[in-house]
Amino acid sequence: MRDARELIESLGLIPHPEGGYFREVFRSGSTPMTTNGLTDPAGSVVQTDRTPPERNVLTSIYWLLDRSRPVGHWCMNLSDHVHYYHAGAALTYSVIHPDGRLETQRLGPDLRRGDVMQLVVRGGCWKASHLEEGDYCLIGEAVAPGFDFRDFHWGVAEELLRAFPGVFASNRHLLGYAKPDARRNFEDYYERQG
Repeated sequence: MRDARELIESLGLIPHPEGGYFREVFRSGSTPMTTNGLTDPAGSVVQTDRTPPERNVLTSIYWLLDRSRPVGHWCMNLSDHVHYYHAGAALTYSVIHPDGRLETQRLGPDLRRGDVMQLVVRGGCWKASHLEEGDYCLIGEAVAPGFDFRDFHWGVAEELLRAFPGVFASNRHLLGYAKPDARRNFEDYYERQG
């Protein structure tokens, strides 16, 4: 693909509240994009200690950041995420582990530069990402147990500062990745199907 706009149109991506554009392409036992980011209890589910306890076994999305939306805002999910590089420039991820350790990793194509093509973010870690260079980055993201927005939390700047003062004391610029609009759900961003 030549540019981000062509990818967005070809893959049917829509704006994502975390930043960038996305489309859910798989939800175990369910039709993607029909549950507005919630578990489909009629699909393939696993039991968890969450409320309600059912979660689809696995979900997967395409996600793209471009120059118009270059930041993936701070967020935390209870489920594990595996990010897969697909095309474009690299994304730089900042991950804060529950013990307060900050990890920075590039997801991208240049292995000689230290990029990785798969990046695991464990449930309970905070993450933010940004496009440092290039016009766009397209990734895939698998989530297990499957994504449910009730397991998701935005990283509001004041909360992050209170929880991780040491991280932000020496990395103040990372507060710029906090979401200015801290809406807690995804319903406005999913297209209802049929």
